[in-house]
Amino acid sequence: MFVDTLRGDHVLGTNRDTSTPTIDALARRSTVFTRAFATASTTTMSAASTLTGTYPYVHGVRLLAGQRLPAGIPTLAEAFRASGYHTWAEVTGPLVAASGLNRGFDEYHYREHTDWLDTEFGDDLRARLRDSTLVPWFGFLHLWEIHNPRRVTRAFRDAQYGSTVYARAVSSLDHQLGLLFEVLPPDTAVVLTADHGEYLANSAGVHALARMKGPTARLKRAVPSVRRLRRPLRRAFWAILGRGETREHMHRAWLGHGFHVFDQLTHVPIMFSGVPGLPAGVERADVVSHVDIVPTLIAAFALRGDTSAVNGIDLRRSEPASPADDRAVYMEASGARLRNRPELWLRGLRTSRYKYARGLTNDEIGPELFDLETDPDESRNIAAEEPEVATALDARLRAFEPSRPAEGPAEGYSADEMAEVEERLRDLGYLD
Repeated sequence: MFVDTLRGDHVLGTNRDTSTPTIDALARRSTVFTRAFATASTTTMSAASTLTGTYPYVHGVRLLAGQRLPAGIPTLAEAFRASGYHTWAEVTGPLVAASGLNRGFDEYHYREHTDWLDTEFGDDLRARLRDSTLVPWFGFLHLWEIHNPRRVTRAFRDAQYGSTVYARAVSSLDHQLGLLFEVLPPDTAVVLTADHGEYLANSAGVHALARMKGPTARLKRAVPSVRRLRRPLRRAFWAILGRGETREHMHRAWLGHGFHVFDQLTHVPIMFSGVPGLPAGVERADVVSHVDIVPTLIAAFALRGDTSAVNGIDLRRSEPASPADDRAVYMEASGARLRNRPELWLRGLRTSRYKYARGLTNDEIGPELFDLETDPDESRNIAAEEPEVATALDARLRAFEPSRPAEGPAEGYSADEMAEVEERLRDLGYLD
């Protein structure tokens, strides 16, 4: 289960104002990784890593759309299908079949982003799961409810379900997940994670500004002359809605994700329920990544899958025995827009204590070093104050060889495929 834009801090721990009885119950019957991180702060890259167990510099998919997963990279769906499972996927947003992420799925259904679980789509999905005779099966369910424009059903629009629209969207989705889980066979193994997190506005005004992204994109499409007023309108919106906020904060809230590797954008839940070797009711605090899901499931279910290119580890192992075993996981930020600037892309790593980042294609960006024990909001770059730590982490980051894809550059989309995905992404505000 791949929930778009679900921050880890909104379903983990007690310092949250969401109402998530379904996910809480899932956690009680799961092994929960409380320090799990996405490989990227955009959807397509993270999905490619989740389905292949490889970092972006291996699978080569670094754009929101336009790069196809190389044929030489095995997928989790292929491993399940080779092992006798019926495989299906329900996806939306940028995860079109042209991405190559459909490889290994017997059925790969792409739907409109407004086909939420509380709509006819949800009714149909529950009926198919309840009545399916194609067993065993492996499903990849990509959910869009929390992504802008956030879906909050009428019953969850009250402040008791969250102080922000985002939190209420999480609470609303949790209820729909409860209905979905009711129709699953009792022996169904569930893996819950997210593609990435989200930069949330601190003020209602800036939050309202961020929610205007999709409608503004549709307005510019319908009335082309509005494009000429883009900058004056943006300045007016910021002046009215962004009082007391910095321009940087407003811009980040508008983008939502993709622009950095901050924990807000990369800390995600990973829960394994019913997976052999991962017991119920266990919380683990070791640092893990999306790339660990593939090797864990292949080993747990004894699948016939090729793991030679996998960067992750089998999470059924014990936690690190000492601080000397402190693991670093890799992540990238390659833009929050379809057409972005590679010279601004970031690469980074996360350890149990530190976040370190610098430019992916431009070494003049960074370095940025954050001590997450003393500065969990990553507001103070201490690279100059802690040069020895920065140097050590820089060496670890460079050891990942992020500039050399193992299979060569990803293949591009055809002109027709690109036109189709651009049409969809305009509706979502990713493309002006």
